[in-house]
Amino acid sequence: MTTTPIDLRAEDQGQWLDLTLPGSEPPVRMRRLHADPETKASVSLVRFPAGWRRPGTGWYPVAEEFVVLDGGMEVVGTHGAGDYVYLPPRAIRAGTASPQGALVLAYFAGAPKWTEGEPDEAAPQEPVHGVPAGVMRKDAPEVAGSFQALDTVPAEPVAVDTDILWLESLTWELLPAGATPTGSGRALVRTWA
Repeated sequence: MTTTPIDLRAEDQGQWLDLTLPGSEPPVRMRRLHADPETKASVSLVRFPAGWRRPGTGWYPVAEEFVVLDGGMEVVGTHGAGDYVYLPPRAIRAGTASPQGALVLAYFAGAPKWTEGEPDEAAPQEPVHGVPAGVMRKDAPEVAGSFQALDTVPAEPVAVDTDILWLESLTWELLPAGATPTGSGRALVRTWA
């Protein structure tokens, strides 16, 4: 089985939605790449306009991870193009912003329901962020799958559902278990189970 990678630089206007994230302004543009109908986990390409901000404090009940493809984001630190950020379930976000704008590939481990304030229960771990190298996140009870940076991806069928961000071409592909990756070179690999 083969898949067709999606060019993340393409501006296919028919597939983008304008939406306002709760507690933020101005609206962002979002292109949903995949949503799991059972778990509600999703992958989206999100374009934050220059000056976007969410000044309040809040959290999501599910994990979020993202890779900055262009521009910069301020959430648990300042992150530029190429940076990876993992925010575990219930991680507190305060004063999130994108002064210059950003394009990010964002993953949610379930339905992202924003709640203002602080959660009653602490996050299971501290956020992880930085330039991706090796294993960035392992499988955990609250977040299935893993996230890692690889210099090369074996051209053999994947054991579980996997998505791959090919860094040189800035393409993304979703591979069901048994499919063979089509790209080459350095990649960020996320397993879904």
